[in-house]
Amino acid sequence: MEIKNLDIFCEIIDNFGDIGVVYRLAKEFKNIYKKDIKIRVFLNRLDEFLILNKKAKNIEWQEIDEIEYITNEFLAKNICTFSPANVIIEAFGCNVLEEYLEKAKDKSTLLINLEYLSGETWIEGIHLMESPMGNIKLKKYFYMPGFKENTGGVIVDQLFLNRKNDVLKNREYYLEKYLPQFKDKNYFIGTIFSYEKNFEPLFNSLLKNNKNNCLLILGEKSKNSVREILKYMSIDCLTTEIVEYKNIKIKFMPFLEQEEYEELINLAHYNFVRGEDSFVRALLTGKPFVWHIYLQEEMAHMDKIEGFIERYREVLESLNLNIPLDIHTKLLKEYNLRDNNSLDLGEENFDDFFKEFQNISKLSKVYSEYIESNCNLIDKLNKFILKY
Repeated sequence: MEIKNLDIFCEIIDNFGDIGVVYRLAKEFKNIYKKDIKIRVFLNRLDEFLILNKKAKNIEWQEIDEIEYITNEFLAKNICTFSPANVIIEAFGCNVLEEYLEKAKDKSTLLINLEYLSGETWIEGIHLMESPMGNIKLKKYFYMPGFKENTGGVIVDQLFLNRKNDVLKNREYYLEKYLPQFKDKNYFIGTIFSYEKNFEPLFNSLLKNNKNNCLLILGEKSKNSVREILKYMSIDCLTTEIVEYKNIKIKFMPFLEQEEYEELINLAHYNFVRGEDSFVRALLTGKPFVWHIYLQEEMAHMDKIEGFIERYREVLESLNLNIPLDIHTKLLKEYNLRDNNSLDLGEENFDDFFKEFQNISKLSKVYSEYIESNCNLIDKLNKFILKY
């Protein structure tokens, strides 16, 4: 089936994850099809998007880089003038305006229910399953992102891969761009983008690694967490952008656009990430990562961590690399073992992570190559639509 035009619906709840995925999805489809298709993104609010993209304005309808961004309120007020796209993506079970759906039942062909990323095996049975709508023309299908070939994969966008290669080829330029205050650029660099967390164990490990360490802190929750720990250590950090403590230099970063964040994590040696979108970006860098998964009630997030670890282990053990995985997987479990986001001291210890850093780097690189080659969501989704 030819994609004539594409409508993507996103309901932003309380963070940048959902809009981050949708923004990336829209950009990549535009990159593939150029002017051949019209793409519209419908949002329930603009707050996060205004921060994520500096070109965005607080208006109900706007076009940025040949993609239209429209508020649900504007759609509702002007529904009589809107004709639904022939392909619709409903991101993460969001609510689509009922009047729009009624029109779509007669005028659209395919509705994709794009779900959240998961490593759990049950998604394999749901992926590409039809969801009955009681309509002859418009058909709805579940699309389940995951870490295996028989799932929907993850967003491996060419724009990101181009940016990654550019950073690797021009490392000195990007060091100067993001660390202009540092005369000595020979730092062991990590980024931290997390939910509330006590980073005292991380600091303790870095103090012992005999390196010049640099931590780049992103996001208010990460910054507040790090500042609280530094305050506890009697280090003044409230009025300065850069803090030095023995062999650790800490820089509190301004909010970065999506593209800038991608540059930064490819520049770093390792990345602490949260949620879904930044986690997938971290995987694709091929650098060691620590994932802070979104907290769920009744510790349901631990099932998701276990699911990812199982898929991670399946791939790497099948390649007979003779590199033990247990140090990395143990850290991922302990780092996420919580029933609330707080500054309580967790069970994790980073000593072995840094002692085995070279081996974990090799694992991360190999896994990144596997994901890129076998689990490209954009490619899979596009092929499904075209074959429909």
